[in-house]
Amino acid sequence: MALTESYLTTVKNLPSIFQAIQEAGVPEKFTNEFLKTLGFSSSSDRPIIAVLKSLKFLDESGRPTDIYKRYKDRTIATKILGNQIKEAYEDIFLANEKAEQLPPEKIKGIIAAKTGKSESVVEKMATTFKALCSLADFSETSIDKEKITDEIGASNNKIIDKDRQNSKEANFFSPMSPTFHYNIQIHLPATKDISVYNAIFKSLREHLL
Repeated sequence: MALTESYLTTVKNLPSIFQAIQEAGVPEKFTNEFLKTLGFSSSSDRPIIAVLKSLKFLDESGRPTDIYKRYKDRTIATKILGNQIKEAYEDIFLANEKAEQLPPEKIKGIIAAKTGKSESVVEKMATTFKALCSLADFSETSIDKEKITDEIGASNNKIIDKDRQNSKEANFFSPMSPTFHYNIQIHLPATKDISVYNAIFKSLREHLL
């Protein structure tokens, strides 16, 4: 069972932070300094690092994981986030499979029962959960990893196939490609009559050109 206790004190910048993650390069480590680089210098934004760790976007040392990198693909980003939310808040989804659709009061009740935290902390945990859910896609059944992996694999295969095709075309037109040459040898008769040679070359010109 799992229920992350990481939360944000304010969620107003949450959508912008996730958008910035998609637009920026992948850092060696996701630190407070990198967060400032993205344009979020407020101390109230710093808890996002703990939230990203709970979602397994970052490992415990703050290094971006494959999940972080896959999230940058906008075609599957919301599905990936939905899947990670289900893992990080497993206990909430165990209480209700459509937890993302529950009102805040219901979410707070589940969190309070599971954690025993103070009302103010439960409030922030529930607000963080709802804000994350608003950025995710839960439409696919269980939004399982296998399907996400298949989609990523299919996308990668298309790139590989395209590269192979480009390579084949490049090889086809490459100066190093094999070509065919025809050598025609003509044995001229030994004669001093120039008209014989003229007749031979005239015939060649008419039949080969």
